[in-house]
Amino acid sequence: MTPQVSVVMPVWNAASCLPATLRCLQAQTLADWELLAVDDGSTDESAALLAEAAAADPRVRLHRQPNSGVSCARNRGVELSRAPLIAFLDADDLWHPSKLTRHVEQFRTDPQLGLAFARVEFLTPEGLPTGQIASWPRLPLRPADLLAENPTTTTSNWVVRRDVFAALGGFVESMSYSEDLEWLVRLACDGRWHIEPLDAVLTYYRTSAGGLSASLDRMDEGWRRLIAEVSVYAPGLVERHAAAAEAVHLRYLARRSLRLPVPAAVGRRFMARALRAEPWRLLQEPRRTGLTLLGVALRPLLPPWWGRRGVSVSEAPLPLAAVQPHPPQHVQVESPPLEDAPLVSVVIPLYNSAATVAATLESVLAQTYPKLEILVVDDGSTDDGVAICRHYSDPRIQVLQQSNRGLAGARNTGIRHAHGAVVAFVDSDDLWDPQKIARHLEHFRQQPHVGVSYSRSAFIDADGNPLGLYQTPALDGISPELILCRNPISNGSCVVIRREVLDQIRFEADLYGQQESYWFDDSFRQSEDIECWLRIALTSSWRIAGIPEPLTLYRVSSGGLSANIDKQYASWQRVIEKTARYAPELIRHHGDRARAYQLRYLARRAIRERQPRLARRLIHQALRGYPRLWLEEPMRTGITLIAAQLGVLLPARLYRGLEAGMIRLIGALQRVSLALQSRSKRRAADRLASVSVPSGSEV
Repeated sequence: MTPQVSVVMPVWNAASCLPATLRCLQAQTLADWELLAVDDGSTDESAALLAEAAAADPRVRLHRQPNSGVSCARNRGVELSRAPLIAFLDADDLWHPSKLTRHVEQFRTDPQLGLAFARVEFLTPEGLPTGQIASWPRLPLRPADLLAENPTTTTSNWVVRRDVFAALGGFVESMSYSEDLEWLVRLACDGRWHIEPLDAVLTYYRTSAGGLSASLDRMDEGWRRLIAEVSVYAPGLVERHAAAAEAVHLRYLARRSLRLPVPAAVGRRFMARALRAEPWRLLQEPRRTGLTLLGVALRPLLPPWWGRRGVSVSEAPLPLAAVQPHPPQHVQVESPPLEDAPLVSVVIPLYNSAATVAATLESVLAQTYPKLEILVVDDGSTDDGVAICRHYSDPRIQVLQQSNRGLAGARNTGIRHAHGAVVAFVDSDDLWDPQKIARHLEHFRQQPHVGVSYSRSAFIDADGNPLGLYQTPALDGISPELILCRNPISNGSCVVIRREVLDQIRFEADLYGQQESYWFDDSFRQSEDIECWLRIALTSSWRIAGIPEPLTLYRVSSGGLSANIDKQYASWQRVIEKTARYAPELIRHHGDRARAYQLRYLARRAIRERQPRLARRLIHQALRGYPRLWLEEPMRTGITLIAAQLGVLLPARLYRGLEAGMIRLIGALQRVSLALQSRSKRRAADRLASVSVPSGSEV
């Protein structure tokens, strides 16, 4: 039977990334596809991995050929394909599970559609999300625009009609740079079919300093070859628009130079050529041109590592306008064999979250680690949340119901019914990355003394849209003092705990007319998590540590529990009072400092809640009680104070615009910081791997 889509994948020495790419293809909601994997003379394990995949899945077909280049490999894959639609996927990129389904529907409704593409999110070389989305092209797409830039970003983003590809001919096989852009120009110039985008992130593009596009001079040479090819069939187009296209292309190369290990003079040279080619075209985009000029001018003053990983800050595109129903599978972590794998109990407290609980459950059900029991604890909801949860037929889901006890009470009920050796918590409005549980189990295996593992988090708004901001707490050296002052665990949806840890902190009490076991303190309606983490750090022998990936999507909502700032502070004060009873030295030495940090944190929350006067009062209170806050963290303290003051003085509309700009800047700086930390960790791992143990040594 003829499949609906033929996926063409050129492969050359991609063994490290190939398993993840194959898994994302097998996770497609459209199952009616075939894969034509063309091994282009690989010298690593790529061909063996593909042969293994073909033996396990009849939809996978492997073709091997001597190394002939990516264009030849793609053309050969199309020749071997059978479906009416062709999708290209490079061996190191990833797709959203709904990509093929959505494009097939797009072609079904538009018979004149020749090529479809979607939005692209950039990944680090390790496959981690950068939070940066390719900018949206000007529409409609014109041949003149395509001469300068590729609006599709990568061929992995393409779905093409087979008869269109046959009519236009394949990629120019002697081209290994700009070959995709040349084909797009050919399609646009032909005029019989149109190119249409889909406004959703469906492709995840792995950036790499060592990839094909890392050679700037070869990219420049490839673009000139593109112009030569186009001048054969569209000489008028080249004559009218080549200068402007060259200016935009050279500006792009200047931006790329900022994140590659090349001399600073290279970027300046490309930018100078761009300005000579067509300065008026560059002035039409003053922001991008200005940032690029600034970047290449300041490059000699920046540290040598600046901007070399991921996407440079000067290229930061606009954030995605709509959240995707499933996060991408980024870091692939193999689950242990099922017979050795522990059962993980996932506890989901539910209270009037009908609008969000389905997305939360979907993110848990999408976990790559399958051995789960999912305990949804309805805490006296009055909406349709319980009915939504009962609609799922997955036998791993259990719905427990109780009268309202609060978040701590719901978590405790979940723990009472949990059978797993590991317990994970996720609130009914937050989301998980598919790799979350697998990554935490790997963390436990690598560090057997860690009992509480948490991840970093990315913020989403009330509608699920990414805000481009992250929680980036410390990951190691987690002491009671740090928990008291900074709470590095950040939120209850990012934490995974060994059952043995919970057993060590359990206490018995009669709070509801009978003796029961408790782990979180049910008498707290807020700050119950900080109280629990403090008790673990102070009374158990287990370490608390984090992992760097942002595996939790944390929803910021003005209607949530933590929105009532005065009640939150009163609850936090109760944590101090309770902790002082069994750890008085901790509170005596660090209580004032912790109180100032908490007040500053609440001031920032008040700013987000549009309560600038409350924010100003809180930050002033923090500084009066602990003036050293200025010395310990002058930047964060000063920004909080200025933001609160501006919120009082400026008109609301002007302040919101300023706030939006600051959020984008902070998000960009956080992404740079995360990339640098990932780079440092990778170097440390490489150094460790390079240390060999002499034969006969005792390890």
